[in-house]
Amino acid sequence: MKKLLTALTMLCCTMAANAQFNLQLHYDMGRYTHSNSEPGRQLVTLTAEYFNADKWGSTFLFIDMDHGGKGEANHGAMSAYWEIGRDFTIATWNDSPFSVTAHMEWDAGLNNTQSFQTAALLGPALQWHSADFSKTFSLQVLYKQYFKAEFNDAHASFQLTPVWGITFAGGLCTFSGFADLWYGYRPFKGDDKGLVFLTEPQFWYNICGDKRQTQRFSIGTEWEISSNFIWGSPDRSFYVNPTLAVKYTF
Repeated sequence: MKKLLTALTMLCCTMAANAQFNLQLHYDMGRYTHSNSEPGRQLVTLTAEYFNADKWGSTFLFIDMDHGGKGEANHGAMSAYWEIGRDFTIATWNDSPFSVTAHMEWDAGLNNTQSFQTAALLGPALQWHSADFSKTFSLQVLYKQYFKAEFNDAHASFQLTPVWGITFAGGLCTFSGFADLWYGYRPFKGDDKGLVFLTEPQFWYNICGDKRQTQRFSIGTEWEISSNFIWGSPDRSFYVNPTLAVKYTF
């Protein structure tokens, strides 16, 4: 596990040379706000995000690495989850803030005992941005194919994903995030499937790190809001887990 996490982090840092890259450190308060149903929730999540736009479209990658669950030796790494997405531009219009892309995505991960169920996604996405790119929005409508895992069978699904980013107050503040709605296995329901919802809005206060404002240190918070997503307790399905976080954009 440790070797894999190191390799993934080094990969992101290497690619960051010609793209936008940031590292986030989140102190998770979920094990305190839900001490009965999530006593083993991670204490800290390290997130690496990479984005690069080119003449064909854009590439996005993120890796979440959870550390410090209850009972984990030395509060070490518990799990890693990553998504790699690629958008290919299909249609643009002169002087229009809208474009249509073909979105491809690969989701996977693992913890100390098993791999997560892997999924491949494909479908169209509608993109929008303001003239100065301080406001962006994307809506993805995706076919989702789950592959066979240790405890779950392969099955076809769908996913709807809006993604947004708003920078305001002269660049000092950023409100960003995503919301995923998909069809899949529900916690503690055996082979029963249903709708699963997850959103993670973030708010950041940006402190400029250089005169060009290309390097920034930020402090903020993320709120993980979910339904039928967390395997915490058979008695509940809805969770709100906040974090306190810092971020550095390279």
